[in-house]
Amino acid sequence: MNVAIIPAAGSGTRLGGSIAKQFLPLAGIPIIFHTLQRFETCPEIDAIAVALPISDIVEFGEEITRRDFQKPFHLVPGGKERSDSILNALEAVAGLLPEIVVVHDAVRPFVTTTQISAVIARASEVGAAILALPSTDTIKEVENGMIMRTLNRRRIYRAQTPQAFRYDLLLKANESARADFVPSEWMTDDSLLVERLGAQIAIVEGSPNNIKITTPEDLQLAEKIISPF
Repeated sequence: MNVAIIPAAGSGTRLGGSIAKQFLPLAGIPIIFHTLQRFETCPEIDAIAVALPISDIVEFGEEITRRDFQKPFHLVPGGKERSDSILNALEAVAGLLPEIVVVHDAVRPFVTTTQISAVIARASEVGAAILALPSTDTIKEVENGMIMRTLNRRRIYRAQTPQAFRYDLLLKANESARADFVPSEWMTDDSLLVERLGAQIAIVEGSPNNIKITTPEDLQLAEKIISPF
């Protein structure tokens, strides 16, 4: 069984005033439901876990029912930090005995089912895989406003989601990070936690359209992507 985990408990409101960005409308539909539809229609995904603020769980569950999603949904109380929500979701789906878990940002609504399937396939082979884009810019390492060195951009990739892992590997990575008191600001990328264990992580090339909507400009771009004319 493969389970998608969508952390959506964040209260990031700088994009939409009092509304968390994952619930802002995109073409008249909350962003998160565009995202969930991609996993609903992906044949390799068997169940979906969404981490939410406790106060939103009942209403969100009713909305899932109204929208006639067919796959099993598990609505999980989110934590203070994204990594807390991921761990809560991992523990909540343990009884499903998942083989692969796929973590995806709630505000990346343009991932394709082909990309989700490809990441799952590589994670099944290697143990872990992420969607990422090769850098097209020259990358500088900077300290105190001064260039320290230029990095080889052929070796630089920009991480996206989804990121897929063997269930036991991601659970161990999260538990290890907490045991070692890894700062929460370092735990915004799941593959980083798996890197700490020395595990191999494969790259599946992503897409420029797989944007993360975090700014008003991102939302404007998303509207153009979804309705180009």
